[in-house]
Amino acid sequence: MSRLSLTSRILVVILTMQALLIGALAAASLDSLRGEIATESRLATETARSLVLATVGTMQGAVPHDRLMAALPDRLVPPRHTRIGVLDARAGEVRTPDAPTGAGDPAPGWFAALVAPDPQEIRLPVSLDGRLRGYVYIASDPTAEIAAAWGDIRRTLGLAALAAAGQALLILIATRHALRPVEGIAARLAELERGDLAARVGAVPQPDLAPLARGVDRLAEALARAQADRVRLQRQVVSRGDEERKAIARDLHDEMGPCLFGLRVEADALREAAPSPQVAAQADAIAAIAEEIARVNRALLDDLRPAAIGQLPLATVLRDYVADLGRRFGDLAIRLEVAPDLPEPDEATAVTLFRVLQEGTTNALRHSGAREVVIRLWTDPAHWRMILTDDGAGFAPGSREGTGLTGMRERITLLGGTLRLSAPERGTMIETSLPRMQAQ
Repeated sequence: MSRLSLTSRILVVILTMQALLIGALAAASLDSLRGEIATESRLATETARSLVLATVGTMQGAVPHDRLMAALPDRLVPPRHTRIGVLDARAGEVRTPDAPTGAGDPAPGWFAALVAPDPQEIRLPVSLDGRLRGYVYIASDPTAEIAAAWGDIRRTLGLAALAAAGQALLILIATRHALRPVEGIAARLAELERGDLAARVGAVPQPDLAPLARGVDRLAEALARAQADRVRLQRQVVSRGDEERKAIARDLHDEMGPCLFGLRVEADALREAAPSPQVAAQADAIAAIAEEIARVNRALLDDLRPAAIGQLPLATVLRDYVADLGRRFGDLAIRLEVAPDLPEPDEATAVTLFRVLQEGTTNALRHSGAREVVIRLWTDPAHWRMILTDDGAGFAPGSREGTGLTGMRERITLLGGTLRLSAPERGTMIETSLPRMQAQ
């Protein structure tokens, strides 16, 4: 029972009650019918007795006494629900008067056994001129009455069952109509579970379900606020990290750059004023070390923050990066497809898209042996989308992602986006989706 739906439970309860009511009606009807048939049988037997006595009395003066018993069956018409037998003592045989033919189908045996009264039988001796001429036997025969009762109760119970079925159908329709908002509430909850926090139930006409609908809508509003707060905090985390990297890059550029420049100037001056070749060689070594530090510093600056992000449009930065790769790696064909009239993203999104392109092309160059890389960048009403594909060796199923892609995935997740890595028939595909935000 607990596994049934509410509608099914209501229907089961209603049908059970209807079945009990029909059963009680049948039991009461059977008890009433049993009494009525017993009364009818008793009255019919008494009527038959009176008829026999009156017929015998009438025939005494009209029929010779020795032929009265032989003629009596032809004069008797048994009343309904009785059987009459005439025993002629002289002939020693029992004759039965012709009885009217009963109409209708007989009742089933089980029903007849339930309502049939106790059998009644009367034996009337017929004596004329002091001699016993025979006997008249009168027995009750409720077969026709039972058949009629069977027809009546079948019609009554049939109508009751039809009314019960109609009532159950109407209650089922009314229950389903009343519970229809529950389906809508369940659908809205499923949409909330899938992440559609804009789903709302709205007003429902049933007052019993209205508090539930309002509770679901309040839950959706609370989840939407929580998600907005989470997205805002996550973007703050990313933005704060970008600001820290920008500050570090600025310090490296502003502090380390002049120091390295001064070191190279001093090394050049020492080499020109060197009193011996050994001192000049040491000055060259110092200059080489300063140049290596400057190279490492530039690499650190590029890793911390692309210099052009925030100063040039994103499309220009990406095209410049792709053009530089094309110059450095002539064997790799790189094609960048940027949607026309591309809006400018906020700084966190711009850095992320640049890093995805940088990581994807780096992997294609280092690991896949690709000959061609295609990058597509566009927007839809709610997202920034980038797809990067190459025709390289791809990756084996179940292989672990590199540190770069893992870092990108974490950053994209913090921004509320998704990164999907797949292997088509040949090569690798990186699909990135980031929510569109108003540029800061």
